[in-house]
Amino acid sequence: MPSTADTPAPVSRPLALDDAREILARIRQLRGRHGRVVLGTGLAMMITALGAWLVSETVVDFLANLPWVVRLIFLVIGVGGAVALLVWFGIRPWRQRLGDEAVALLIERALPAFRSRFIAAVQLSKNPDEGASPALVKALVAETTAMAGTMDFSAVIDQRLLSRWWKLAFCTLLVVGGLAALGDSKTWPLVQRALLARTPVPRKTLIREISAPQVIAVGDSWRVAAIAGGIVPQGGRVTLKTASGRKQEFDLPLESNPPPTFARTLQSMQESFEYRVTLGDAETDPVKVKVKARPGVSSVECQQIFPVYTRLPARRRALGDLKILAGSRLALKVRASGAMKSGEIRVVGADREKIVKASPLTIDAKDHAQLTGEIEVPAKDVAGLTLHLVDEDGVESRGAAIYPIELLADEVPTIKVTWPDRREELLTREATMLIAFTAKDDYGVARVRLNYAVDWVEGAPHKTIDLDIGTALPKEISRRFNWRVGQITPRVEEGSVIDYWFEVLDANDVTGPGIGTTEHMQARIVSDAEKRADLANRLSDTMEGLNGVKHGQEDVNQQLGEIIFEKPAGK
Repeated sequence: MPSTADTPAPVSRPLALDDAREILARIRQLRGRHGRVVLGTGLAMMITALGAWLVSETVVDFLANLPWVVRLIFLVIGVGGAVALLVWFGIRPWRQRLGDEAVALLIERALPAFRSRFIAAVQLSKNPDEGASPALVKALVAETTAMAGTMDFSAVIDQRLLSRWWKLAFCTLLVVGGLAALGDSKTWPLVQRALLARTPVPRKTLIREISAPQVIAVGDSWRVAAIAGGIVPQGGRVTLKTASGRKQEFDLPLESNPPPTFARTLQSMQESFEYRVTLGDAETDPVKVKVKARPGVSSVECQQIFPVYTRLPARRRALGDLKILAGSRLALKVRASGAMKSGEIRVVGADREKIVKASPLTIDAKDHAQLTGEIEVPAKDVAGLTLHLVDEDGVESRGAAIYPIELLADEVPTIKVTWPDRREELLTREATMLIAFTAKDDYGVARVRLNYAVDWVEGAPHKTIDLDIGTALPKEISRRFNWRVGQITPRVEEGSVIDYWFEVLDANDVTGPGIGTTEHMQARIVSDAEKRADLANRLSDTMEGLNGVKHGQEDVNQQLGEIIFEKPAGK
């Protein structure tokens, strides 16, 4: 068994931190007070700086009508400096909080009666094992705690700087409030200007509204108008400074009242400029006006898209040769002189100012100088095509070229009856009549109809039979049909006369359809005997015709023989 002398004694750890709870609580209290003091000081500095900036800028602006850029510099310096003061003297020291030893040193300096006891108690209570007797540390902490309970710690954190800055901030606010009351209605506009608003400086004469275009085309007139308020002067002036540095001043006479409006129009502006309007003691900031060339067309590609019924492919056309089939569409690809905001294709009539039809141009998303569009050419009242452009600044094109359009009409289809060859036929009640025709159209025959009426008179209704010609839409077609007259309802009687005629229609679904018709032909219903007599007469006429041909041929042969065997003269 080992001896008791070799067994180490248990180590006793003093509860120093527990004994120093009151000291540490006092330190935390003073640290929080220090943070509030530095934040309050920084805030007072910022308020003072903002007030000084606002007063100085509004006063100088009222006297000198500062340009917007100068006011921007004032704003950056004033607000930026005030925020910098808050950050440097308030937020920065508040975030870098004092440690326990630093607070203890402040206490030692403000309360010399502690004679280093306070900081020693703090340090030893945190590190009780660093060579000090636990009993001694405990006694020191107890003595320091007892002394702290009898002392006033309000002087530890110096608040004189805080007090001075808040007094200065209060005085600044009084000055700001007094000047605001003194300025009355002028105060708010000046504050707006300090915050970079475009509000005019308040004067005895107020410029309530300025109206003038800020972008115009070269050679255009430019009109400026100003509405006055407050004390209205007899007249004003507008001062121009051109891009080349030339200055000009023009009177601005009173144009109308009420409201009192001063205006002037300047003719044929040639270069960009800036202007100021002066009415009484009020003057506007300089405003820039851009003078630029009107937009134009650099190049145009044109395609004619034929109506669907023509079955023709699109064809490229030159703008100087626009012979267009009525109902066609024109597809344009336009290259403009610069970036555009909008564009329009216009079809005009004989009066070039009258727009017959218009269609918008679409701007390319990547290249705003490239535009595309389509327009359908109307079937009448068309003389030409022109382009209207508006650039990104709102300047419109004028005097654009007008490309003449010559409209080509779709020809009406034609039809010819090839059988029967007589205008009147004799038929029995049960007859079937052979009919034949030839029809033509430049783009295709769509329908052929046989119209008929029994004992027809002008304006009376008629019946229609659609003849089957297929769906191929041929340009020329010849057909033969058997018309069963006996199937007409109600049944025709002997002595009745059937009027019949043909119609041909094309496939034009844009400006048509075109319809061609034949003259009326007739079929008279007769008895069988009358029909046989008619056939006999026709046969007799045919035979007589053949005999005539025969005799004619014999006469020709005889004359030919005489010519062959005739002796020459003088022999």
